[in-house]
Amino acid sequence: MGMVLYGSDNTRIINDTIMINHARAVKKAAKNSLVFFDLPYSSKFDETIIVKRVKNIIKNTGCDGVKIEGNSELSGVIKKLKKSNIPVMAHLGLQPQKFSSSKKFKIYGRDKQDLDKIIDNAQILENSGAIAILLEGIITKIAKKITSLSHIPTIGIGASEFCDGQILVSEDMLGLFIEYHPKFVKKYSNLSKNIQSAVKKYVEEVNNKKFPNTKFRYN
Repeated sequence: MGMVLYGSDNTRIINDTIMINHARAVKKAAKNSLVFFDLPYSSKFDETIIVKRVKNIIKNTGCDGVKIEGNSELSGVIKKLKKSNIPVMAHLGLQPQKFSSSKKFKIYGRDKQDLDKIIDNAQILENSGAIAILLEGIITKIAKKITSLSHIPTIGIGASEFCDGQILVSEDMLGLFIEYHPKFVKKYSNLSKNIQSAVKKYVEEVNNKKFPNTKFRYN
């Protein structure tokens, strides 16, 4: 949201108020889908505050659950939210909120230490009560390994076809956001080009007195 809707170079620009406004709109439109919001960035880690923030956003949006970026340190948070019947999707691998710029994003798992660490984190968060794990920007062998070991679904974004489910940001998939495209993004359309063409045609017709015309009048 911070990048594709607000033009920021990172995801940290989004706060709880902005998330509430957007998540409420999504939840209102989603008739048959589970809606999870992404907990916005905070520079401080405090379990009590995190739980309070999540409950507040749930209360004000009606969302069905929350996705939180973080590693094993989130174990206590997940346990507390589970007691309140709030489902948590964990988020491992590339965690955009940790970076002040998208230019610093990097693929996760190219050394042995990364492999051991992310498997441990995945198991800890699953045992803590996470209902799914989002894997982002992870090399194939790690995503495949985590999926085979997990008893909960893995959802991949740049984490290979071996995950249980897949995500693409709609603005990326539809070709609406053209500023930054990681390798894993496949554009299924080029709506940005179509929009530019439509606006250009509109401007030309207005300037040439072709629009509006009698067809678009109220008599």
